[in-house]
Amino acid sequence: MANTKRKTQSKTAPTKMLVILTLALVIVMGALLFVVNSGGSTIADEGSPPIEDVPTAGDESAPVSIVEFGDYKCPGCLYWDSEIVPQLYDDYVDNGDVSFSFYNYIGFGEESLQASLAALTVHEEAPEQFWNYHHALMQQAGQEGSQVTQDMLLNIAEEHASDVDQEELENAIANEEMLHRIEDDHEVIEEYGVQATPMIMVNDKVIDDPFDYDEIQEMIDEELAAAES
Repeated sequence: MANTKRKTQSKTAPTKMLVILTLALVIVMGALLFVVNSGGSTIADEGSPPIEDVPTAGDESAPVSIVEFGDYKCPGCLYWDSEIVPQLYDDYVDNGDVSFSFYNYIGFGEESLQASLAALTVHEEAPEQFWNYHHALMQQAGQEGSQVTQDMLLNIAEEHASDVDQEELENAIANEEMLHRIEDDHEVIEEYGVQATPMIMVNDKVIDDPFDYDEIQEMIDEELAAAES
């Protein structure tokens, strides 16, 4: 599966612009527990999202790539992470058939931004501990009524990413050192027209209902069969 390389972005775009660009999602997600895409599976004109510089579990060269466009503050992403992702690991990721990648969508303003800055710092400093941090952060930040704070982000790192220096993580969040990575993600998000989270793609196809594991499994199996033919 061929993936295009992502462009390197500068660190100069202001944080407020990210919030403005995603205001529509905030309004929608604020009224719903989670958003389900509708209208039939679609094929992205852009092909499969690139995964070279994105947190990826499993074999990056696997014949099938699953990409989640998600938000740590999104309750639907919490549900997808707790109910769907473990099945994907058991059935496909652990045996090398499928890779799983995550793009950061900043849909809930400053709290989403802080969570993504922390997660990407962990990915930069201790990539082997990233997914433990990612899943733990998703489960805490995505709970209804939760508030992402610096203490939360540091405490989760202390438990799930102990190789990351606490002071360095605190400074990286405060100085928005990973903002350029979020800008990179946002460029791809705009390119693929993501308007709701979680949005799930299997190779170049968008899943209609990201919470229907049978649909996801059917799409994966079709893509695996096509890769073998």
